[in-house]
Amino acid sequence: MSNSALSYSHEPLSIAHFFQLACEQHSAPILIIGLPDGEILHSNREAAKLYGYCQTALHAMKLSDIISSSPPEFSAQPAAPEGCITSLHRIGDGSLRTVTMYASRLSLSDGEILFCILHDISGHVQIERTNEHLEKIREQLEIIVDERTRQLNETLEHLRLEELARRLIESNVTTIREKLEDQERARVARDIHDGIGQSLQAVKLQLKMRQALCKQGEACGGYALNEAIREITSASTELREIILALHPLFLVETNLDVAVRAMCERTAKRTNLIVRAECHGAYRDISSPIKLSIFRICQEALSNIIKHARSGSATVLLERESRALRVVIRDDGIGGVSCPSVIHQEGSGLTIMRERVELLNGSFSIVSPPGLGTVITLMVPLP
Repeated sequence: MSNSALSYSHEPLSIAHFFQLACEQHSAPILIIGLPDGEILHSNREAAKLYGYCQTALHAMKLSDIISSSPPEFSAQPAAPEGCITSLHRIGDGSLRTVTMYASRLSLSDGEILFCILHDISGHVQIERTNEHLEKIREQLEIIVDERTRQLNETLEHLRLEELARRLIESNVTTIREKLEDQERARVARDIHDGIGQSLQAVKLQLKMRQALCKQGEACGGYALNEAIREITSASTELREIILALHPLFLVETNLDVAVRAMCERTAKRTNLIVRAECHGAYRDISSPIKLSIFRICQEALSNIIKHARSGSATVLLERESRALRVVIRDDGIGGVSCPSVIHQEGSGLTIMRERVELLNGSFSIVSPPGLGTVITLMVPLP
């Protein structure tokens, strides 16, 4: 606004006349600031509303009283520039508002002034600050979501690997079970062939020989028939033992210690081996799978002692601890079977025992120095 535009009746306007013409009824807050001391000379109603003072009180103040921190643009020097300045202004209630001041330097008849149009942008600033805060929250949430997504992906990958491992373990367990079953079948087939088969073959030969002698007119004596009866009785007993070993139904309703004692007694009766069973602790709550596996291991160990150890006696020790079952099978035979090549030999009784213990997540060890017998020890965890 040029000075020439502010003339009235071809005379320069005074500050009071200028205020009446340009400011008093204006809809925006307006201040007239005197230079160079910065006194508030005039203010309209909107400016009084903005600062919360009556106009009389406002006119008793200076610009420095309402601006929280006077920027260098509002120095009282004559060279104070014009322009748009945004700063914090003090309000009558003690609060601060962000106000943009559009200041123009004018020369009137009674002095120089700053003609200041004010614009309260506190609401906009608050919105901007809120938006900035929300943006920061959004960025933080994105970081959190990215981190949670990464953790979730890692967990899913871990679960996938665990599932693969579980399936592999299940496959290995199934394979081992099938292998044990095949080994059991092979062992039973050998027992039948080497035991009952041989006995029945011997009976058959004796009866054929006696039949031939009878055809030749020789009297059929009772001795030969008694021998045949003894052979058949022995074969029948061995067949019952094999059937019992294949499917020991009595284990379902019998505690492990009772079953092991009964097995040791039967083994001692049908062989020349002295077999003792020592059981310590309670065995009532042991699960059927563990009970059957321990029974099979003891059964296999006694079978190996009878066939290979050349032992006169054997002991089966069961010790029930709080969370584990300890089994020790000892003989006084020839020993010498603890080398790894024997223990891991495919289809051997020791391999069957070791694999059964591994299926129970237990430990298996064997000490067998030559000439000093054999001691087999296994520890099985209990649920």
